[in-house]
Amino acid sequence: MIGQLLAGRYLILKKLGAGGFSETYLARDKYLPRHPVCVVKYLNVSPDSAISPETAQRLFETEARILDQLGRQHAQIPTLYAYCHEQEQIYQVQEYIDGENLRDWIKQGRRLIGEAAIDLLQSVLPVLEYIHSHRVIHRDIKPSNLIRRRRDGQVVLIDFGAACFLAETDTQTQPDSDDTPIVIGTPGYMPDEQQLGMSQMNSDLYALGMLTIQLLTGIQPRQFQQDLISGELNWQRHLHESSGHSTLSAEFIAILERMVRSHPHNRYQSAADVLSDLQALPLDRPHRRSTRQWVVPNWQRSVQRVWKPAITAVLLSSLLGAGYFYSQEDPNLTLSRLALLTRSATVDLSILRDWSVDVEIDRLLVAPNNQTIVAAGSDHVLYLWSLSNETAQQSLSGHTGRINAIGMSQDSRLLVSGSDDRTLRLWDAVSGQVLQTLEGLPAPVTAVALSADANTLASGDQTGTIRLWDVTTGALLKTIDASETAITALVYGAQPEQLISASGNRLLVWDLVADRIHRQFAGHTGTILGLQRVDQLLVSVGDDRALVWNLEREELMQVCSEKSAKTVTASLNDQQMITVNNNGSIRVWGARAGRLVEEKTGDLGQSLNVALSPDHRFLVSWNPDHRLQVWQMSAALP
Repeated sequence: MIGQLLAGRYLILKKLGAGGFSETYLARDKYLPRHPVCVVKYLNVSPDSAISPETAQRLFETEARILDQLGRQHAQIPTLYAYCHEQEQIYQVQEYIDGENLRDWIKQGRRLIGEAAIDLLQSVLPVLEYIHSHRVIHRDIKPSNLIRRRRDGQVVLIDFGAACFLAETDTQTQPDSDDTPIVIGTPGYMPDEQQLGMSQMNSDLYALGMLTIQLLTGIQPRQFQQDLISGELNWQRHLHESSGHSTLSAEFIAILERMVRSHPHNRYQSAADVLSDLQALPLDRPHRRSTRQWVVPNWQRSVQRVWKPAITAVLLSSLLGAGYFYSQEDPNLTLSRLALLTRSATVDLSILRDWSVDVEIDRLLVAPNNQTIVAAGSDHVLYLWSLSNETAQQSLSGHTGRINAIGMSQDSRLLVSGSDDRTLRLWDAVSGQVLQTLEGLPAPVTAVALSADANTLASGDQTGTIRLWDVTTGALLKTIDASETAITALVYGAQPEQLISASGNRLLVWDLVADRIHRQFAGHTGTILGLQRVDQLLVSVGDDRALVWNLEREELMQVCSEKSAKTVTASLNDQQMITVNNNGSIRVWGARAGRLVEEKTGDLGQSLNVALSPDHRFLVSWNPDHRLQVWQMSAALP
C-alpha cells in the first residue's frame, strides 16, 4: 500500500506494524494545512488467522465505534478521523501519537523503579475507569499498546482492535460463538477467564498489573510460575533479584498482588478501587499527587489535564454541538484564532403562527426572499404559504410520487422539484404554472440544485447519476456517473463551473468544464443529507454529524462534538450560522469568527422537519401532531 492515496486524501508513507487481522501504516493527510501525519489501519485477515473474516470485520467496526465515541472526549485515547470502505478495502484513519512505545522501552532494558510504577498506574487507570464506565473492555493491555506521548508525557492507550462492548445487564462478555470460544488478547497478559472467552472489566486490571510487574522486574509475564499451594503467580521473588526496588512499600506490592489474582472475584472490581488504594499509600512525597495526574522521573516533569479539551475534537464530530472548534495539528493555534466567547448575546424565540396541516410534510424550505414557505406534502403536492399568514398561496399538483427534493432560484420565482415518479418539474412560484416537465428519467430523483443565474438545473438520482439541464429549453446538457450510491444533495460552487455532490459519506467537488472530480473531501462516516454554500463556505449535514468547509483553501474549517445532540439542519449566511438539533436545541455561531454566541434549548420539541429563513429571522417547524409553526428569532452577534 506504500504510495497509495486513499479516498483521494491519505497518502500512505510506510508500514508501522501488523496483527492477526489488520495492518497499520503511517500516512499524511493531503487536505489539511502542512499535511499532518495520521495512522491508517487496514483490515486484512491473514490466511493463518484463527479469527474468521466475519469476526475480524465485526471487531474492526467495533474498534471504530469505540474510538469515535470515546476518543474525542479523552486525551489518552486516539481520535478516529474516518472509517472508509473503498474498492473492497475497509480502513480506519486515526490520530497519530508521537511518542515512545513502552515495548521499545522494555527492549532497551529500561525498568520502572520506586514512584515511577505508581505514577504509571495513576496515568493509565483513569483511562480504564473511563472506558469501563462506557461498558468497554480493552482486552489487550500490553506494553506495545501504551505510548508515552512526547509533547506532554501522558501515556496514551492505543489499539482497540480486541475491545468489546458489554451489554447493559452483563458484568462479563459472553463466548464469541456457541462453539469453541475465540481467544482474543495476548498470552501472559490475559487472565484465565479471558482465555475462556469470558472477559470482565477487571480482566483489564489484571493485564495492567502484569504489565507493571514486567516493567518492575524485567521478566516476561509468561515466565512467572504459579505457586503450587495458592495457585497465584509467584512474581514477588523477582523483585528481590532486581535492584532499585527497596523503596517499594509492602502496601504497594499488595495492590499489585490483588490486581493479578487468578480468580476475578478476588481481584479489584474497578479501576477506581485501585486508584483509591494508591491514593491512600503512605508515600514519602512533599505533597500527595492527584490520581488524575502522573509524573515519571526522567520522562516528563509537566502535569497535564487528563480530559481532552473539546477543541481537540476532530473530523468525526457533529457540527456545532458542543461549542468548540479544533485544529488537528495545533489546537492552541485554533483556540487563539477561533476564541470561544465567555459572554453571549440575547436570543429570543417567539411563536408567530401555529396552524394545523392535514397532510404530513416531507420537505420544508423558506424561499430566498424570506417571505414564502415551500412544503412538500405526503400527498405529492407542493404547498406555498406566506410567512405572514396561514393561507396557502399555491397548491402545485402534478407529481405522482414522493417529492424528494425541492429548490428555488435566488429571486424566489423559479421552483424546482424532483420525485420518486422519475420526473423533474420547474414551476413559476408566483403564478403556479408548470414551466418544464422533464419525464422518463431512469431512476427516482433524489437531489436538485439551480445555478446562480438560474439557467442550469442539476439533478441527482438514486443510481448515483448527475444530470445537467437547460432550464429554458429542458434539454439535457450533460450526464455524470458520480457514484454507485444515490446522490443525496447537490449545490453549485462559488464558481459557475463547479458543482458539489454528496452520495453516502462522499463529498465531491466537480469541474464541469473538464468533466472530472476536482477535489474529494473526507470526514463524514454517515450519509450526507444536505449541503449549503455561502461564498467560499460550505456546510454539509449528515446523519452522523455536520462539517464546515472552506472551499477556497480546500480544507475542513469547523467541526463540533455530537455528544449533546445531533444536527438536523443548518443555515449559513454572511453574518452567522444557526443549527437546529434533534432535541429541539438551537445554536447560533459567528460564521466568520467561529464564535459560539448563544444556545437556546428545548423550545421546538421533537420536530420532524425544520427550515430556517436565509436572513435568520424566522424558523418554520412541522411536528408529529401535524402542527406547522412559524417562529420569530432574534440572534445577533455581540
